[in-house]
Amino acid sequence: MLRRALVPVFATALLSLAAAAPSPTRVVKWPPWLSIESPVNPWDPASRGVAFYVRTMLREGVPNVSDMTGTAYGLVDGKRQTVPLEFGTTNRPGVFSVRRSWPAEGAWVLRVSLMTTSALLTLDRQGNVASVRIPTERVHDDVLPRQVAQREIDSTLAEISKR
Repeated sequence: MLRRALVPVFATALLSLAAAAPSPTRVVKWPPWLSIESPVNPWDPASRGVAFYVRTMLREGVPNVSDMTGTAYGLVDGKRQTVPLEFGTTNRPGVFSVRRSWPAEGAWVLRVSLMTTSALLTLDRQGNVASVRIPTERVHDDVLPRQVAQREIDSTLAEISKR
């Protein structure tokens, strides 16, 4: 009988503490995130032929290769080319490999996306990653990733093709 009486009192005390605790004014959920790993380790046999790795992170769970998309946009001999990127799995959860599927000649800009977050990569003349940028926008007090506009790809490609 004594146990039965203590349980409701204990539960009521916990509810009172929870109600008195300060509550956050808003809950910020973070968007999918990705980062590019380049150069790859030349002494790792698993890295042979890999142009770069994409390290990904979700708020909940681990991304799958099906969550990834990407395209290489190139200017070769004055002609525009588009090549889809293929993502491979690795032995590290949330890390994907990208092998070179675009031609060695020309100027190239790559768009790599994990759901709603995209990175814009430029390559140097040797085909190495020269820069990575994740376009963002300010939404209230937060800086969030935004979609890459086609005009950004076009202007970046025009700029690097002059080099």
